[in-house]
Amino acid sequence: MRLKKTKIFIFARANSQGVKNKNIVKIKGKPLIFYSIKIALQITNKKNIFISTDSKQIKKIAIENSINIIDRPRKLASGKSPEILSWKHAINFVQKNFEEFDVFVSLPATSPLRNKFDVLRSIKKLKNKTDVVLTATEANRNPSFNMVKKIKNGYYDVIMSGKRIFNRQDAPKVFDLNTVAFVTKPNFILNCKSIFDGNVDINLVDKKRSIDIDNYYDLKIAKMLI
Repeated sequence: MRLKKTKIFIFARANSQGVKNKNIVKIKGKPLIFYSIKIALQITNKKNIFISTDSKQIKKIAIENSINIIDRPRKLASGKSPEILSWKHAINFVQKNFEEFDVFVSLPATSPLRNKFDVLRSIKKLKNKTDVVLTATEANRNPSFNMVKKIKNGYYDVIMSGKRIFNRQDAPKVFDLNTVAFVTKPNFILNCKSIFDGNVDINLVDKKRSIDIDNYYDLKIAKMLI
């Protein structure tokens, strides 16, 4: 029943900074965004999937795969526009033109190694008191132990420099967020300024499926792993 009230969104704008035309760069002959579409189709049917974009090329891919298109306004498609504003725009569009729904899922194109079970686990964790479920891996670095910042005297100290910690095992656990999936409630997004305004839970995903393509080095690794 929950999946019937779930809408999956893929937000993919035309311009990108780290990798030129990142969302449509080819991996094994398929545009990067195809891998998000593929997983979305394993979870729900086409009528529940939406691509929000300002790109003619991405719209063409959506049409070829019979995926709903949301025309993203130019003001929401710049590198400086917070993505949560695009989320609000997409939710309003679907509720106005299609139907009300209970679960919002975003599958960024930058995470091509996810599988459907990663996404389904995130959906399952969106319980009554939870507002947002993010995906993450255990971090290799820790701000209490081996992450530093420059201090006033020009030298460096650990970021969290309260109680001194001398063993990694004694440092509090921290996590690296990734873009495998974002799962939340439409009404929460429409009424918040940040996803951290609510109760946030984490779905831990294996590192080998968690690569987030932000630059050409990430892209090279993704191509090799796929």
